[in-house]
Amino acid sequence: MRRELRFKNFNDIRREFIRLEKGPVVATGSWSYFQILEHCRKAVEGSMKGVQREMSWWKMNVKGPLFYWKVSRDGFVPTGLGSPLKGTPVERIEGDEKVALEQLRKALDDFEKFEGPFSTHPYLGKLNRKQWVLFHSFHLANHLGHAKPKEINEQL
Repeated sequence: MRRELRFKNFNDIRREFIRLEKGPVVATGSWSYFQILEHCRKAVEGSMKGVQREMSWWKMNVKGPLFYWKVSRDGFVPTGLGSPLKGTPVERIEGDEKVALEQLRKALDDFEKFEGPFSTHPYLGKLNRKQWVLFHSFHLANHLGHAKPKEINEQL
């Protein structure tokens, strides 16, 4: 069962990292904990480096901004939407979770120090720093909701 997490900023995310790193972590969805961390890192890095995906003008300038407005209003990204990132794996892949978590932490740190222009989101369009922080907070809450410290699982 997925946990309903709500993050408003990177400090909320970092507090969750502290909980999760006590481990072990059980992933409740189709992705492993490693894949969740990797996907989230790539999304944060993509906001600085760019994500290659062609979207129609309609999706990027009308549908995407309406979706962002809804997500901002509701305070979360709904689950089960699929990913705008090409190459998002479907099969479950295991990997070094500790390294992946450190790389995700570094990506958040790099984002906070980033001074260049932000990339255009492949679906939501142009976002400023504040909008990107909010999006990443909601996006990571969605995915990290599928990662549970094992002791939470044992109590259910």
